[in-house]
Amino acid sequence: MKKTLLAAATLSATVLAGSAFAQSKEIGDIYKDCGLGGAIFPDATDPLGPVIVNILVSSPTVLTQGLLIPESCSGGAGMSARMMHAAYPQFEMEVAVGEGEYLAALMDVMECDASVRPALIEDMRDNLSATVTDVSYAGMADSDKAEEMYVDMYTTVSTKYAGQCAPIN
Repeated sequence: MKKTLLAAATLSATVLAGSAFAQSKEIGDIYKDCGLGGAIFPDATDPLGPVIVNILVSSPTVLTQGLLIPESCSGGAGMSARMMHAAYPQFEMEVAVGEGEYLAALMDVMECDASVRPALIEDMRDNLSATVTDVSYAGMADSDKAEEMYVDMYTTVSTKYAGQCAPIN
């Protein structure tokens, strides 16, 4: 019970602190539209399902996604974040190798033009290489690693491949 109350207090503090950053999404919408809850219940008319899933399973990730990159909670960007969160070890391996089913599915979800896929994957490899050399990387949780990979990928797509991957255009 004490752990639950502590977690709720921490979550509330995080929400209150982060609410200043939320420009286009309210906290309730973030918990409804983003994260694993948004992936499981993409068209939920009753927000209870996605909110419960996000609070129990992916609260820090959903807040980061919704507060820092609110436009990523829908469409290809939102799905790509959810995919990375759900299967990070597989993505890590495939990005390191430069190919694989998960990586191909990610490119399909993001609707990336075939002509930019090799370059985007190479950029993701470079980002991952820089990330894994950081001393703190080994101690990070997979959810934190997935979040970092997603933010790196989103930034790369936004700056180098805008208009060639959806919905980032």
